[in-house]
Amino acid sequence: MSSEPIWQAAEDHDLAIAHHSFAWNPPDFPGYRDMWDNVYLARLCSHPWGAMRFMAGFLAGGVPDRHPGLRLAVLECSVGWLPFWLRRMDEQVSYVGRTAPLKLPPGEQFQAGRVSCNVEAHEHEPMFQMVTEALGDGVLMYASDYPRYESWFPDSVDKIMDWSSITPERRQKLFWDNANRCFKQN
Repeated sequence: MSSEPIWQAAEDHDLAIAHHSFAWNPPDFPGYRDMWDNVYLARLCSHPWGAMRFMAGFLAGGVPDRHPGLRLAVLECSVGWLPFWLRRMDEQVSYVGRTAPLKLPPGEQFQAGRVSCNVEAHEHEPMFQMVTEALGDGVLMYASDYPRYESWFPDSVDKIMDWSSITPERRQKLFWDNANRCFKQN
């Protein structure tokens, strides 16, 4: 079954595609049968891997080129893997190819503001700084992860505001501009 009607409908209605990985549902992440019912290992691996796989297929499949108004939000998968994965995707596009014809390599889709990811307080400032330095400050958007048990809400806002690398400009982008661009809220 083609996903093309979904992408078209989202673009027609100016909606972002929001991806949230799952730990216990198909399509399963590699090695899921090797987790021995260990929730720690399954959650550790499944969320980033699901996001990596979806993002690679979405971008290398040429979906943003066929639907130039479409935006992608990758949620609740942490962010430390982003610089590595974007560099690897770009590398593989040029080295291996075998993708849809692409107007922009995956990394440039991020720079163009087509892909956003959420960062949570528990990822801490060094991770935020690393990703922001690698990808710019137009990619990450704040998420509280409320009401989940791992949420630091309502203290998550204060914790992030205490990060020394949060300039007023970055604060505006992290807490409002990037999510507003992605989800088109006014």
